[in-house]
Amino acid sequence: MSTPQIILGILAFALVTAVLYAWGLHKSINQQENLERILLNKSAQKVVSYLKKNESISLEEIARLCQGIKAGQFWSRQKAAVQNPKAFAPKLAQYMSEQLLIQKLPNGRFSRR
Repeated sequence: MSTPQIILGILAFALVTAVLYAWGLHKSINQQENLERILLNKSAQKVVSYLKKNESISLEEIARLCQGIKAGQFWSRQKAAVQNPKAFAPKLAQYMSEQLLIQKLPNGRFSRR
């Protein structure tokens, strides 16, 4: 091998290493947001399946449904879980309203759109 080929190989290796490092750094920075989004989606699915069988749901029932839900990414050991369902329920209801999954009724309950 000639000297220019060796230098080109070293530069290519350094470039690939830098790209992989930047990708990993980006994933680790956004991991908490991604876990929260996954947790919201899993909880929303549970509420939507409840609403398929029932007419409406209250915040207390949403909190009860979301108790114990866990979310994680398959390549990571970090997990997110609903630890305080009563504080999580209003956030979930707002998220679901923004995603047009539910609508708020005049009596304070929520129904499917």
